[in-house]
Amino acid sequence: MKTAVGFLVFAVCATLGGLVAGFLGPGLRPVLAAGALGTGLVLGAAAWIFCSRPERRIPGPLDWLVIAVFLLASARAFLWLIYPAGNEWRVLSPNNLGDMALHLQFIRYLASGVAFWPASPILSGVPMSYPIGADLFNSLLLLVGVPVERGLIWVGLAGAAVTLYALWRWGGAFAIAALIFNGGLAGFLVFQTGQIQDFQADVAWKNFFLSMFVTQRGLLFALPAGLLLLHSWREIAEGRAGLPFVVQWLLYASMPLFNAHAFVFLSLLLAALFLGLREMRGFALRLVGAAFVPASVLVTFVTGYFSAGAGVRFLPGWMQADGGFVFWLINFGALLIALPWLAWAVRRDRIARCFVATGLVVFVLCLLFSFSKWEWDNMKLFLWAWLVCVPWLWSAVIRPLPAIARAAACFLLFFSGAVSLAGGLDGRHGYGLASRSELADVAYRIRLIPPTDRFTVDPRYNHPIILLGRPVYCGYDGHLWSHGLDYTGRMENLRAILRRDPDWMERVRGLDAEWVYFEQPGRTIIPAGARAPSNTSESPGP
Repeated sequence: MKTAVGFLVFAVCATLGGLVAGFLGPGLRPVLAAGALGTGLVLGAAAWIFCSRPERRIPGPLDWLVIAVFLLASARAFLWLIYPAGNEWRVLSPNNLGDMALHLQFIRYLASGVAFWPASPILSGVPMSYPIGADLFNSLLLLVGVPVERGLIWVGLAGAAVTLYALWRWGGAFAIAALIFNGGLAGFLVFQTGQIQDFQADVAWKNFFLSMFVTQRGLLFALPAGLLLLHSWREIAEGRAGLPFVVQWLLYASMPLFNAHAFVFLSLLLAALFLGLREMRGFALRLVGAAFVPASVLVTFVTGYFSAGAGVRFLPGWMQADGGFVFWLINFGALLIALPWLAWAVRRDRIARCFVATGLVVFVLCLLFSFSKWEWDNMKLFLWAWLVCVPWLWSAVIRPLPAIARAAACFLLFFSGAVSLAGGLDGRHGYGLASRSELADVAYRIRLIPPTDRFTVDPRYNHPIILLGRPVYCGYDGHLWSHGLDYTGRMENLRAILRRDPDWMERVRGLDAEWVYFEQPGRTIIPAGARAPSNTSESPGP
């Protein structure tokens, strides 16, 4: 516990220090990044010193087996998170192509000296609307000399290690399995096809480890921090000492900077504890009261001053469409029985009832409403609704069963996810993200252009200008749409310029950008906006 808390406090304080330094700078510089990381180290060490050691739990043989699988999966996923192969940069997972491109842009952009709160690097004229905590932390590492690719791997491995410990403290081996093996019935296709692959990639309820933990970088901080908060709140409700209050305040109040969905879920759980447990009311009021101002400020920032569209809408059946009952059976499988059974099993346990009820209510709400533009993003809440229930799913439902029935229940809950995990991490994978020589060539061409100048480029997720961290006039539409940004007019203007419509030169002069990048001929860069001459003509870049 001490080491996990110390690491999280270090990461959170360094990131918050970087945020403050970005405002005071203005923008981040190497000396400011070193100061933020140094401050984080000091405060992390203080947290390690003052955090008490918890009661020791000794894993059994099956526990060690699950722990070993998590460690091997994490090593495979993060050591090959991004890696060179000949002239290519590759990523292991196809789920991570678009996400990795976005994070590379954000990390390099935040480290470029841009003033805070930064303008969006993916769309001109709007503030950044994204929980940048994890990327900001990697920007600090970049500024003190850690290459981006290496920093991504280091942070991934460290986050996985702390998450493993947090899962163990929260729900033992069953909670670890719940993250890496979640699934319905899709994986049982292995018996029909004879092939091991990620069968859940084609259904809505995907493997959490593959689809979220590896790709959603904010979870590397938010997941272990949130799980340790859940563990601490359960300890307090049971009359034992939890984490030091200042640590809980720090982890909870900073959560919006890393993962907005985690902050929403934890806030709902605090409300449930306040309403359901009289002895928790004073604590919940103090924690929420202390966190209200800093958390509200961070929420204001990560929503781009509430400029991004939330996309909340009534969507009964979630992603069911015309699937009917088959959709529920394939996606959720044994959960259709296990979760109602759990609700009945904990009905007389006041503490369990608060935690489980919060999870089940959020689960149902996610089946009735979409909470973002992309309905699949509900999985970011499903994750917490599932994990908050698993300790009692084990203790109140599965463990009391006879040994054979207990084994059968675990098999039904986790076999599909285990097949997907093995298929998603096997040696057949590896997907090209970018040409290393092209990146080097473009970096040389734009070396004299100020890092905050905005480019108009072909809106593909892996364009070299984007991967190099330069802000663009209108980026990849998948990112723009999922972030709730209104980009239609800019995208139409952009495509007219790139097609070189008859009025493209006039459009160039009116751009909210400094440069236009044409792929052909020969990666040509021309000035735009106020810099564009009245007789714009193509000319090589700097």
